[in-house]
Amino acid sequence: MTNALNCAGNIADPQALRRRIYAQPNVSRANLTDLLALGGEADSQEHAALLADVATDLLVNQVDPPKYISQADADWLTNAVRACSGLSMRAEIRMLTDVIRYAVSVPPSLAGFCVSEIESAIIKGRADHPAGAVSEADLEALREAAFAAVEGSALHVTRHSAEALFRIAHATNGAANAPGFDEFFAKAVGNYLMGIAFHWTPSAAAEREKEQWLDQKPESLEQFVAEEFGGSAPLRLDLRSPTQIDEERIKAENAADQSEMAMASQIDPGETDWLTAQLSRSGALTSAERSLLQFLRREAPALPARLQARIEELAA
Repeated sequence: MTNALNCAGNIADPQALRRRIYAQPNVSRANLTDLLALGGEADSQEHAALLADVATDLLVNQVDPPKYISQADADWLTNAVRACSGLSMRAEIRMLTDVIRYAVSVPPSLAGFCVSEIESAIIKGRADHPAGAVSEADLEALREAAFAAVEGSALHVTRHSAEALFRIAHATNGAANAPGFDEFFAKAVGNYLMGIAFHWTPSAAAEREKEQWLDQKPESLEQFVAEEFGGSAPLRLDLRSPTQIDEERIKAENAADQSEMAMASQIDPGETDWLTAQLSRSGALTSAERSLLQFLRREAPALPARLQARIEELAA
């Protein structure tokens, strides 16, 4: 454990740790790795809250632009978590889901890592998480990670997450899962099959450009022309404000979304192959899979004939 944390006081006193860390202008990677290294030594709600707060400030609030998690930071965090074998499940998942929740753009690898960690705890178990059932906390964490604001693909469940959910459903079939798991499973897998990847979060580069425009905005048109063109050229300038530009972008994206939603709602041959393979893995359907089929019958505009036949065969 580093000197930065040693001088914070008794590790059993999370308030002392919090005061020491937040006495600095900014939290640091060293602060977060020190807290991660405490592992099971600091397994309490207060320590878990401090870990989540430091991670969120470091990776979401202190970055440029704010709330955009870079791939490099996501890789650093996942490697730091992997290096801390004694970290409690409760503290780890709270940290990961808080970071994901408060970001507006998350690398797919970070959301996928969170889903995989939850899956592992459910199926294999952890020191503070018995194997074999989905708890209410697991369900909320899965919801946060599966529908993360993934960079360039917000609120769209990936195949990686959908396959993890199938494995969880099979491993916990018949267990006392949280009551909402089957419904969540159906909607999440249905989203993968028929949902769209919303693209309306600006890229980090676009957000930086907007911030620079606001920081450097001239006081007047005359000042702008004088500074840029010597006060002479009668040019046609784009004088739209960032708000006007955003409104026009949103209108265009909404129109594109409507078109994409119509196309995405059709389950294509590749998705049909994938789904029938998942449904055929172990004979009888799980309760979560039955919920999914009910969802598809209700929500899908039309089911491919081959998928419809397989569904009827399984339901017989």
